Amino acid sequence: MVNKTILVTGVGGDIGQSVLKCLKDTAYKLKIIGCDMDPYAAGKMGGKKFFKSPSGRRSEAYLKFLNEVIDTENIQYILPTTEVEIEFYDAHREYLRNKQVTLFINSSEAIRTFLDKYNTIRFLKKNGLPYPQTYLLESYKNELPFPLLIKMRKGWGGKGLLRIEDKYELAFYKKRVKGAIVQEIVGSSDQEYTVGVFSDGKAVHSIAFRRCLGYGSLTKVAQLVHDDTINYLVERIARASSLEGALNVQLRRVGDCYIPFEINPRFSSTVYFRHYFGFQDVKWWIDLKEGRKIEYMPKYNEGVAVRTLGETFFDLVPVLGGASKM
Repeated sequence: MVNKTILVTGVGGDIGQSVLKCLKDTAYKLKIIGCDMDPYAAGKMGGKKFFKSPSGRRSEAYLKFLNEVIDTENIQYILPTTEVEIEFYDAHREYLRNKQVTLFINSSEAIRTFLDKYNTIRFLKKNGLPYPQTYLLESYKNELPFPLLIKMRKGWGGKGLLRIEDKYELAFYKKRVKGAIVQEIVGSSDQEYTVGVFSDGKAVHSIAFRRCLGYGSLTKVAQLVHDDTINYLVERIARASSLEGALNVQLRRVGDCYIPFEINPRFSSTVYFRHYFGFQDVKWWIDLKEGRKIEYMPKYNEGVAVRTLGETFFDLVPVLGGASKM
């Protein structure tokens, strides 16, 4: 089996922590190195070593950091988990090729399309796929009924999401928010689905969960569903984007139709849920890069996954002599 060193970025986030669990739950003999901007990242102890990284937005500083870690730790794989870092690595593909490092991100075209919510809608429309009515905020002319949504074109985890109830709220935010879209609200939150998609460039595999949000915008409860309509829809998305790797598609059901409203060109926070159910897209991406055949063997016909909370402790210094007496 593969015996290499992998750098996982953003290990303080929900996706990074879940990816660490997926990597450990395989037969691969991987030396896992983690990094994050937060020195007390929750996934700090999830690998062999941990490094504090600068922000991916500070390109020069991040590149210097990366060069040192690659050389000192003999990094052969890099798996970015945050969108800022995915954009950084996309811009530095040639550098990593020269360092003989294998990178686990999607094509530049997929990244440019799906990290931008407005470009995502344009992609869906161009390919004859269902989509929510969407407009650029700066040029919006009251085409939609209230309530409606304002979303940042770039962002994740519900950051910057606003529900607008009337024309006064709309006017307020239109003056103050830049780089955003206006989008109709489709369906209801109790008919929302998250779908993991993986393709080796030929076969497309997918797994769908009906989800309930909690702990902020994370999927708290995920119920496995089987629906050929969903499978067909996400396969069309994968093939239209020439996918070789992993995507996450978020849908809402409206009658007998599923409408995708976001597509993420990365692993999602449900990646370990999927892995547990047999959809091992983290492992498959390694298989793909190593020239191995992708084999999907579902483990369960039904099931519900529930996200739990936990605690991690650092820098603990015990009190000498035990507890003091009063």
